Amino acid sequence: MLKDSLISRDPLKIIGEQAAGTIENGGFAAILARAGVGKTALLVQLAIYAMLNDKNILHISTENPVDKVNLWHREVFYRLTQSDATPQTEKLWNQLLHNRFIMTFETESFNVDKLEKRISELMASEIFRPQQIMIDGFTFADENDTRLDGLKNFAREHQLIFWFTVRTHRDDPVAPSGIPNSFVPFSGLFDLMLQLHPDKNRVYLKKVPGETAAEAESNSELYLDPSTMLISDAPV
Repeated sequence: MLKDSLISRDPLKIIGEQAAGTIENGGFAAILARAGVGKTALLVQLAIYAMLNDKNILHISTENPVDKVNLWHREVFYRLTQSDATPQTEKLWNQLLHNRFIMTFETESFNVDKLEKRISELMASEIFRPQQIMIDGFTFADENDTRLDGLKNFAREHQLIFWFTVRTHRDDPVAPSGIPNSFVPFSGLFDLMLQLHPDKNRVYLKKVPGETAAEAESNSELYLDPSTMLISDAPV
């Protein structure tokens, strides 16, 4: 019952246009936002909802150690279940842990070849076989960088879905599509892009490029509640 209740609040389903099914195996998705707006919080929520849907999640961080990433997951899960907590809450959390593996890299030592090797070792040794990989801290700097092309081929070969957090900047010009200019050279590789946009006391969550008129009509606006960093469709 608790699990079903949580799944019904999956933000990708709320966003609309079957966003949860927009990303097929071999696909890329991104969360774009300035520093401190809530990229990691949203990434963790998406990871938890995927785990609730019985997907194996590999969370990779280049900024935080394993214990801190685990704490993020645990805190977000208990915030999500706070309104309908039951004696089954702890049991469900322990069940979800079977669908998750955390891997960390030091920023300066992170590279795609090393990443692919470690993921391949996990699968070959049957320690863990991920279905979705969440990368928090990948650097999108050089538009001529071919690392993503190689990673895209790796995702297709192994039928994986990759999520990335993307740091944008306040003074970064925005293309007519709504995508920051610095990310436009990479955007063609991505099947779904979500943007967190702070405005006064709200952090809006929206898809970029923008929704069609039909999608906008059928969807409520989504926010990150600044007090909990959880997704909400009610004004805060």
